[in-house]
Amino acid sequence: MMLLALRFLLAPALVAAASLASRKWGESVGGWLAAFPFVAGPLLLVMTLEHGTRFGASSALSALSGITALAVFAVCYAHLARRIHWSLALPIGWSLYLGSAALMRPLEHGLVASLLGAFSSLWLATALLPRNPPTTDSDEPRQPPWWDLLARMASAAALVGSVATLSERLGPSWSGLLTPFPISTTILVAFAHAQDGHPAVARMLTGFLPALSGLTLFFATLSVVLVPLGPWAGFSLALAVAVATQALLLWRRSRA
Repeated sequence: MMLLALRFLLAPALVAAASLASRKWGESVGGWLAAFPFVAGPLLLVMTLEHGTRFGASSALSALSGITALAVFAVCYAHLARRIHWSLALPIGWSLYLGSAALMRPLEHGLVASLLGAFSSLWLATALLPRNPPTTDSDEPRQPPWWDLLARMASAAALVGSVATLSERLGPSWSGLLTPFPISTTILVAFAHAQDGHPAVARMLTGFLPALSGLTLFFATLSVVLVPLGPWAGFSLALAVAVATQALLLWRRSRA
């Protein structure tokens, strides 16, 4: 029962929180919140509890390569959103994620190389995001319909179920590569694209991509400490590292 709750409750709760934050403080804040490991964390925890700490540590190491695939999805979707409808941009973005993950799989060569690759891809993707013109009154987000939040949460639960089911049929390498699959990101960018257009997508990803540094260090910490510390202590330490990183990024953002 607890494993089901971890899978299907935390992701919709994160999506709801990020959506509400976007409405109150802007899309970039919602994107920053979406980078917390509230989706990838439970997926990895469930895999670790079901298959053991060595499986979990190996999956966490592979998930670092998935960060590069997630960066590819984000920057490509931001550019696609300027030209095509969200219903076309989304499957193309997913295909690019899976294709990038497949290309990254044979390139996994240890923690240091994976960390360098992840941080380099985040820096490059941030630099390649489209730049929006200054915000005007016409760019203000519209009032969403009453069913908006429920639809986002239901979509998040469905995506988590699909990714978790697929991961169970694969080994630790592919399970790790699928762990950062853009679940919360998909919901946020697709709804922002549909309701407020491509400028809202770019604003959200401007907050999301730099904040993925916290998720990157979450995976790296897990890959090192999960076997010696066990699941609960290992995940607690990794989460503390991610929260500290996010807090530092938020502090630097406020100073800037």
